Amino acid sequence: MKHNLKLQIDYDLNFILIGIRSEIQDYQFAYFLNKSHFFSFHRMKTDVTYILNNKKIYFSAFEYVNAEQKRTTFLIKNKTTYDSPIDLSRSLFSESIGNAAFLIPELKEFDYLIKMVGIWKKEEFEELIKFLRTMNNVEPELNINLNRIKSINNLVF
Repeated sequence: MKHNLKLQIDYDLNFILIGIRSEIQDYQFAYFLNKSHFFSFHRMKTDVTYILNNKKIYFSAFEYVNAEQKRTTFLIKNKTTYDSPIDLSRSLFSESIGNAAFLIPELKEFDYLIKMVGIWKKEEFEELIKFLRTMNNVEPELNINLNRIKSINNLVF
């Protein structure tokens, strides 16, 4: 007799997630965020990887560890492009098509995600949001319900 077992993993979603709409390049965005007193982002040694259709997709990521206040913040690119080859039988030339991939597909409207792990005082958080709203070409979104995101495991690293 066959028994099917289903593994269910409950992640500790002990972080705040801010979605950002912005066309700014990732390194420029990190640079502008570093001009504030909130962050000092550095590019992570390895990008966040995600496998889509047996192909590794890479999302740039920056990290800021504040050991004094016991919190870590990540700036992660939510959208990236990758090449997929075209079927040669339908084309005269060897070509590839650029496709878009999202780290969190449920949040396609955001170009970047800021994952904030640790404790933030209400005043600090409000000041950070105020700073984000003053930045040119940046539109932050605060009310992201982590429980509605099916692909939340992509943010567990």
